[in-house]
Amino acid sequence: MSENKIKPPNIPSETKKRMQEFFMKTSIPRILEEEQRRKEVESQQNANKEK
Repeated sequence: MSENKIKPPNIPSETKKRMQEFFMKTSIPRILEEEQRRKEVESQQNANKEK
């Protein structure tokens, strides 16, 4: 039985750069916003427990 290795697609560096820039503009702010929202909910829950 021969080993079939999966090779990544050959993506030009310009395309990779644009994909990374797109991710930085779209996903990073959304992830940070969700994390901030989660922290706010946790702090509210902790404040309610202390009452």
